[in-house]
Amino acid sequence: MEQEFSDICNMKVPTNRIKDVVNHYVNEIIDCYGKDESFSLILMLTEHYFNIDRLKLTLDPDYRLSESELLTIHFAVKELKQFKPVQYIIGHTGFFERNFKVNADVLIPRPETEELIQKVIDIVKRFPTIRRILDIGTGSGCIAVTLAIELPQLKVSACDISKNALLTARENANHLEANVDFFALDILQNRCEPDLPVWDLIVSNPPYVTESDKIMMKRNVTGWEPHLALFVTDDDPLIFYKSIIQFCTNHLSKGGCILVEINELFGDQLVDLFQKNQFSDVMLHRDFHNKQRFISAIKP
Repeated sequence: MEQEFSDICNMKVPTNRIKDVVNHYVNEIIDCYGKDESFSLILMLTEHYFNIDRLKLTLDPDYRLSESELLTIHFAVKELKQFKPVQYIIGHTGFFERNFKVNADVLIPRPETEELIQKVIDIVKRFPTIRRILDIGTGSGCIAVTLAIELPQLKVSACDISKNALLTARENANHLEANVDFFALDILQNRCEPDLPVWDLIVSNPPYVTESDKIMMKRNVTGWEPHLALFVTDDDPLIFYKSIIQFCTNHLSKGGCILVEINELFGDQLVDLFQKNQFSDVMLHRDFHNKQRFISAIKP
């Protein structure tokens, strides 16, 4: 209560007009994010909390916020100044035209991963015999849930090492009414599980950012998103792909497909890795930034 009173006293918003509030808080975070991103972040907050988007701000700049609403955005901006991702602040993010719950237990889905979804859809069109799909390292469940909705004729499963991530994934599946079978699995330790079935397509966006790359990443990523789902050691950056390939030995059907998201720096090494493990039709795919981002292959 004392903290809340203190924050009320320390708010320096000139008026409670929405235009003034937006301009004030853009200036509050401009040193952290720059002008354009700051404006976008504040608008994300006003749209989430008050249903005020860019159009309404333009049409009704004199709309006035209540004291409690001012406090709401004030506390949210305090978190932005600590580089907390806005998606964690508002509790959701968009992915493949749907809203997914996100929190500090799961990675925030990236636009590149939407391309992964489209590639899976294209593969299923090419191979109509595909009936079962597994998403390894599901996180928020964005891949598995989206595939279950976009490809309702298929049976979709998903696994993760994190129990908290699986809770979030199940919440997303329930909210979006997607039928996904979730289960816990540490892919680094359980590369062959006799009780698990065989899938026709395995998809994964595993950890692939090296520790040395961390210094080039923004603080809102390194300071908040789960390192377990992001980073690998410099001395074995392909560790997850090796484990996934070994898992495929017993759990990917003959003629089955695999599609993985990758670190662009290791594209050629990963092609060699798949080929040395007898996969055929190993292909590197570029993302919309023209970076090597995906590998697809077929198990003989």
